[in-house]
Amino acid sequence: MEETAQHWLHALSAPMAALNGASYTAAQYFEGDDQTDLERWWGISNRAQLLDMLGMADNGHATELTEAYWQFQRRLPSEWQALLASLPLRERIKHEYAARTFPDCGPGGTRAWDLGRMSFLLRAGLKKDFITLDESLYLHYRLALRARHYYNRWDSYLAGYLIGKALWNASDSSDDTLAAELERQGSEHWNRCIVLNLRHGASDLLASLPWDLELPEPQRPASLEEDCWS
Repeated sequence: MEETAQHWLHALSAPMAALNGASYTAAQYFEGDDQTDLERWWGISNRAQLLDMLGMADNGHATELTEAYWQFQRRLPSEWQALLASLPLRERIKHEYAARTFPDCGPGGTRAWDLGRMSFLLRAGLKKDFITLDESLYLHYRLALRARHYYNRWDSYLAGYLIGKALWNASDSSDDTLAAELERQGSEHWNRCIVLNLRHGASDLLASLPWDLELPEPQRPASLEEDCWS
């Protein structure tokens, strides 16, 4: 696979690279010393655990708002208001959050929150020799298919990641404080760091990697277990 296509795949975890000062495009998340602690933060200490975690690309945190985004796109304004009125407080707040953020992330919603983190895990796993480069590229390609299904440009993908991260940040809030906590996420320190670092460090890079860049499909490595997510 050509270098530009590889850079496109690895840029799926650009928001996390922006947060942690990692490489936007290298096959391994950190160049030089390995600064990731997958066991502490993810409970991952071997290949099997890493590959098993990839299922979050389809069944992760983003599914929490899938129905809200789906309903918002398909209901008339009066029908949407009727739906909101019928929901318990916490669900109503999350549905309102989906409606408010839809112009930025589009129908993909917060799917990028999970896709970006799985890209990070693949790059970090390569650094730790849990997987090979060919395996990482193949699995990254499978993430790319999903990203392109849900989004049509880098801006909406990056927005989907940030919107998903904001919801996750606020997930421990009580029903009474959830709405206010979501509102303050735009000024939250680390969220602002991601946005600023992407703007100053990755905008030119992403402009050079068109969203519809041709990505040749890698052959599935024989070394991947038959039941491995893809």
